[in-house]
Amino acid sequence: MGKAGKKEDELLKEISDLRECVVRFEKVDAERKNVETALRQTEEKYRNMFENATEGIFQTSIDGRFLSANPSLARIHGYDSPEDLIRSITNINRQLYVNPANRVELVNLLKKHGVVQNFEVQMHRKDRSLQWILINIREVRDDRGNALYYEGTMQDITRRKKAEAALMESEERYRTAIEHSNDGVAIIHEHKHQYVNRRFVEMFEYDTPDEIIGKPVTVVAHPDDVEKLISINNRRQRNEPVPSRYEFKGITKKGKTIFIEVSAAVIPSRGIFVYLVYLRDITERKQAEETLRNERNRFRILSDNAPFGITMIDPQGAFTYINPKFKELFGYDLNDVPNGREWIKKAFPDPVYRKTVVTAWTNDIKYSKPGHKLFSRTFDVTCKDQTSKTINFIPVQLATGEHILTCEDITERIQAHEALIQSRNELEKLNRAKTKAVNHISHELKTPLSVIQGNIRILKRKLEHMEQPFQTMTGLLESLERNLDRLLDISKETDRIFSVSHELEAGATLDELERIWQRIEGLSDIPRDIRTHWNIVKEWMSQYMAGSTLSFQLIDLYSFILPIIDKAKHAAAHRDISFEVEGQNDLFIYMDPVILRDIGDGLIKNSVENTPDGGKIRIIVEQQGDMILLSVTDTGVGITADDQQYLFDGLFHTKDTEMYSSKRPYDFGAGGKGLELLRMKFYGKRFGFDISLASTRCRFIPTDHDLCPGNISQCPYCKTEDDCFNSGGTTFTVSFPVGRKAREG
Repeated sequence: MGKAGKKEDELLKEISDLRECVVRFEKVDAERKNVETALRQTEEKYRNMFENATEGIFQTSIDGRFLSANPSLARIHGYDSPEDLIRSITNINRQLYVNPANRVELVNLLKKHGVVQNFEVQMHRKDRSLQWILINIREVRDDRGNALYYEGTMQDITRRKKAEAALMESEERYRTAIEHSNDGVAIIHEHKHQYVNRRFVEMFEYDTPDEIIGKPVTVVAHPDDVEKLISINNRRQRNEPVPSRYEFKGITKKGKTIFIEVSAAVIPSRGIFVYLVYLRDITERKQAEETLRNERNRFRILSDNAPFGITMIDPQGAFTYINPKFKELFGYDLNDVPNGREWIKKAFPDPVYRKTVVTAWTNDIKYSKPGHKLFSRTFDVTCKDQTSKTINFIPVQLATGEHILTCEDITERIQAHEALIQSRNELEKLNRAKTKAVNHISHELKTPLSVIQGNIRILKRKLEHMEQPFQTMTGLLESLERNLDRLLDISKETDRIFSVSHELEAGATLDELERIWQRIEGLSDIPRDIRTHWNIVKEWMSQYMAGSTLSFQLIDLYSFILPIIDKAKHAAAHRDISFEVEGQNDLFIYMDPVILRDIGDGLIKNSVENTPDGGKIRIIVEQQGDMILLSVTDTGVGITADDQQYLFDGLFHTKDTEMYSSKRPYDFGAGGKGLELLRMKFYGKRFGFDISLASTRCRFIPTDHDLCPGNISQCPYCKTEDDCFNSGGTTFTVSFPVGRKAREG
């Protein structure tokens, strides 16, 4: 082949190679186009996924700016578009995170692990409302390991968090309710305790729930009821009918027997069915029931043997019980009077009187309350034998609606009472006549006694100038004068007794008037003229009353009492008695000084007259709480227990002293007539203070008939003064409210 052929062959080969290259190029181009198409499709696919994903997808820079975001992320955070989100959020840490420290924590986890899953954090929306976000994120690095950016997803879990919070709150609420329930609560599965609450542990006297959990239900059952509990639980396991509520006898860890009421229900728990059991300690109820049964038996025994009639009436009016005394009183039994209607017809046969009885009882029942005694009523009852008896009825309404009616025959008592009233009226008439006569005699004696006293004094002056033979009449005149003075003293004492009697009578009458006025005020409005007349009557009665709150003033009790003590010392100067005084100034009371002076004089004089020579009297002024006390203590003979109860009754003397005693005031044994103490007690009620005594009778002369010689040195029983001081004595204590408080009141 020549050169031309060779060139042709080379040209053809080049053409062939060129064609092959073209084919190869076309093939490569086709493959490229296929790759580009696939890439476009993939990009479109992921773009669609990115754009339409329900989760927010993002890329952020290391310093906290969004590089990219999908629409869902914008919606989650409340922005109109991804562009709006990227443009608005320039600092994720500060603008989105409620707590910026959470992002710092997240970044630290990324640096350590590179990926963080299920990171929950609270973020702000665009409107600054709060939401919970779940973040899955990874760190993107270059070939050299340097962090380029972060990418990941965000999911709004606010609803889930709220639901979880609500669930937790609900669980906590029920857990709290169960843990603080007054009933024991247990969850039981396959005959064993899976859970017990605090009350269950306390009820059976265990220390912790761990001592019970895992143990069989019979661990708290008394041996007497173990089989009962096993039977009920076995039937429940076999889905056989069991009582929804039952009782069993339990036993505590300490061996104490208790009674338990149980109610149980089947509930699902973690895919299985368990028993929710409520246990209530009914031991007290059982004991109460037993006590009630015993009380009923006791009531039946007492009522059957009661000295008065008893009947039990049910809410419908039927007589359910009549005791033997009821039958004895009226002659009726349950066959005769099966109900209240039949009883009333027979007991009160007169229609008019029966209507009065029924009306009274109906009104009583209308305003009665269960468990309260109704008004007692007294009616004349006709018995089965047609005799009449006066009966006192006392009905009691029970909480059950039943009534217990007691019936007491007071016929003889009424007759005796009427006779007593008649006797009392006659005695009052005699007493008024006696008082009038004594008052008249006392008044009539004053003038002649004064005349006789004047004539004796004239006669004595004349005799003084006569010769010796007439001096023998001097002794006789002195005796006459001494007895005349005693008669005048008796007259004055009688006047004083009448004065005190009038005062006490006026006080009692004013109290009664006040009670009557309170009752009148409750009826209706009282006309002005009646009020005026009423006040005039009260003012007229008040003229007999000594002392008045208008004269009250603040008084330093200790300073006030010192002159009274000095006066008593002077009056008792002829006596061998020592005085001890204790107290302090500035203890103020609010009182009428005239009344206070009478109190001081009376108590000290009384102590002197009851203390033998050689004795002592102690006066103390002190404050105890809101009260200021004046105490007068003597070492005298004391007062017997029997006499103490009558001491404040008036006209009482602890000795049988005769009216015409020759002893002077402040002499030992002179005593009074009890008027001072009676007036003090009366003043105390009027003006708000109290008087009390504590007394011990001398053990050497225990009765009123035993006499004290009046001088310790002459006492055959006492060798020393202390022997007398320790043998008896009396303390009178007057308690006054503190001055300012009394004043404010």
